[in-house]
Amino acid sequence: MSKMAQIDQEVLAKIFFPGQQPSAVSGLFSFGKKPVRPGFQSLSFGYVNNPDGSIRWLYPLGIRQPLFLRLYNGSGWRGSLFSLAFRAAFLLRNERLVRSGTVHVFHKNQPLLGGLFDLCPMGKMAIFTGTVGENRKAVIALDDPDGNAWFYKQPLTPEAANLVKNEQRVLAELAQLGLQKMQVPTVKPYASGLMVSSVKPTAASNSFDLQPAHFEAVVELSELTVQQNQLGSLPFWEEINTNLEALQQQPILNDLSQNTVSRIIDQLLVLHQSFDPEMTVPTSLTHGDFTPWNMYLGGGRLHVYDWELSERLPLLNDVFHFVFQSGVLIERFPYSEIEPIIFSIKKDERIQVFLKERNNDFELLYALYLLRNISYYLLKYMRQKSLHQQAHWLLSAWDLALKNAIDFFLQSTAAYSQSFAKRAVA
Repeated sequence: MSKMAQIDQEVLAKIFFPGQQPSAVSGLFSFGKKPVRPGFQSLSFGYVNNPDGSIRWLYPLGIRQPLFLRLYNGSGWRGSLFSLAFRAAFLLRNERLVRSGTVHVFHKNQPLLGGLFDLCPMGKMAIFTGTVGENRKAVIALDDPDGNAWFYKQPLTPEAANLVKNEQRVLAELAQLGLQKMQVPTVKPYASGLMVSSVKPTAASNSFDLQPAHFEAVVELSELTVQQNQLGSLPFWEEINTNLEALQQQPILNDLSQNTVSRIIDQLLVLHQSFDPEMTVPTSLTHGDFTPWNMYLGGGRLHVYDWELSERLPLLNDVFHFVFQSGVLIERFPYSEIEPIIFSIKKDERIQVFLKERNNDFELLYALYLLRNISYYLLKYMRQKSLHQQAHWLLSAWDLALKNAIDFFLQSTAAYSQSFAKRAVA
């Protein structure tokens, strides 16, 4: 068995037989031609691979529609072309042309997928195997008996289980806010995971660029949840301190450049020292991964899902993150093109009014975003043995972003410290 096939079997075991040791059920999967196994029941799935050859999506053989595309929020012409190819193949009853292979799951009267098969017709389900890393979870798209679309999140690691619990808590909090500019999923616990409703509007669109709907949604959420607190008392500041200590001890377990990583860590430490823990900082509830692939535009509102990384962070964290992630990971922009976009946000009328009313400083909020985001993700990337190419793109952008932020703060820290020290802690 190849290494990739072994990894696939381990992941499939966690998905189909939750709570059991993968080694105990790994023999219950068969790829390719279906073997005869007397005494066993079986289910057969087609699958679509990731670029590295690992399984990305699974769907029941015989399904009439590519339901797994609900698990794909691709934007731009590439995303549209990708979706069109799969829809055409299924429409013409030639889905075998786009699938990567088949896998057969054998069992003896066991409730597969934590009993999810009992909640929906077999042909109304598709599985995303999750993104490699410590936060890996499977996401299962399904229709309930009334035809409503849901997504079940099944954590595959202890870290992912904590994130699923956090999403459940945050969505319950958001449900009490009466949001008008943003739609978020309804939620209900199920088994060891979480069931969340689909928020995709009938006429859905998306954009790599910030639109008025993005600004309106972020400002609304910020206004409803904003607080002023002493920096040193905030959980995210404690998290930054912990991550910076860990970064200085963490060996690189992959092909990241040692020189670049060391330089970024040194820059993070310099930027960190520019902040006075006693200064007052405005924070609000944030999405935490505010990116084009976690939302839709439609009906004059923003429809946002995947709130598992949500936490209280400095204002504008979400819009800064949107620009970085879409600019680097989708547009492949160098930082020289990203920085002008970042500072164009400062000119948006909604942002100007919002910051002026609270006497908040745009540049300081941006520097806090860089400090928190880079210290958080760099540590995760250094620890991963298998690293995606996008991490290298991000490191290049982070390197220059930190350099520019430090150059600015070395000239302005004293003025900021004096200004923020005068503000009373809320």
